[in-house]
Amino acid sequence: MRLKAWKGPGAISNMVGKKVLVLGGGFGGVQAAISARATLDASHEVKIVDRNRVPHLCGMNPLLIVGERDTNKTGRSLGRLANRGINFVEANIDLIDTSAQNVATSVGTLDYDYLVIALGAAYDWDAVPGARDAYSFYDFDYARHLRRRLSRLKRGKIVLAAAKPPYKCPPAPMETAMILNWWARRNGIRKDIDISVYIPEPGPLGVAGKEASMRVRSALSSRGIELVTSAGVTEVSADGREASFADGSSTTATVIATVPVHKLPNVVAASGISGGKPWVPVNKATLETSSPNVFAIGDVNVVPSGDFAIPKAGVFAAGQGTKVGEVIASRITGSSEPEPYAGVGFCFMAYSGGRSATVGGQFLAEGGPDTILSEPTVSGMKSKDRFERDWRSFKI
Repeated sequence: MRLKAWKGPGAISNMVGKKVLVLGGGFGGVQAAISARATLDASHEVKIVDRNRVPHLCGMNPLLIVGERDTNKTGRSLGRLANRGINFVEANIDLIDTSAQNVATSVGTLDYDYLVIALGAAYDWDAVPGARDAYSFYDFDYARHLRRRLSRLKRGKIVLAAAKPPYKCPPAPMETAMILNWWARRNGIRKDIDISVYIPEPGPLGVAGKEASMRVRSALSSRGIELVTSAGVTEVSADGREASFADGSSTTATVIATVPVHKLPNVVAASGISGGKPWVPVNKATLETSSPNVFAIGDVNVVPSGDFAIPKAGVFAAGQGTKVGEVIASRITGSSEPEPYAGVGFCFMAYSGGRSATVGGQFLAEGGPDTILSEPTVSGMKSKDRFERDWRSFKI
């Protein structure tokens, strides 16, 4: 096979093929693999490992639970990455050894020259007693279970309750509440359905600024949705009908759906790469960890942004993956390192089944995050639909 001509100071020494190993097949991991593969020739190996061959887009869950998304069309097969020259390995990840530069998996030990940790946040269902047996919309199987319950619901109270930050896609609890409002109105049962949202933060979308937070409050209020702030859920009763909160209050409901506590995956914590911290610290310009040529992207890391941090959302993970792929390729080929990671990204926030807004901006801008919340529009929903299609076809 004919190889590309090498350019740059490291051309001769880097002719030996390098191994790029990506752990995790979500937004960030896939984009890191695609980005690196796009520049590197066939002498270099790009491999991605995930225990699930078909991951699902959790951003589709709010519409999935009300029947507006097909359960068979929320996933994508990582095996299709072979068409892009990326080797997919379906396996559990047992041990990350940055000293030996290898990863032990259920199908054997994999060596690497460059490692990308993109394993996302793990869900600690037991952190809130009773949450494991309650409903949720943050996991595909839980979302399908909630979908079945809602399909039979004609009256009662629905409570959406987050435990503590950070959690993926900060707009999700408010978005889901507004979609539930739209669903209940469409089905002619809104007058018989109460909807409440409990969040641990002092206001919704704090990372997007005070104005965005006030607008979301207003959007919820105008739809008759109760918002209770500074009230993370602390317990759900065994029968799933009562929830207790950090502010000392409690409520009964027909359906209680929690946002699970997020934590670092055990295998990442055990690797020592986080230094005992809740999330993996990284160089904000390159997303590199304290171990050379080991990168952590997406939900596993923490990138400070003003008084907050880069949100844990798929689009930010994808942007970080693209940047890390570029950084790795530049080091292998000896070319100039790319521009620093800019922290640019957004989340969709649907207000109904037909209109969506976006919230986001540049989170690493000088002087702090520069963000905006758009108005919900029909074209915004079309953009959301296109985003989901692009994700399924590995364009995102």
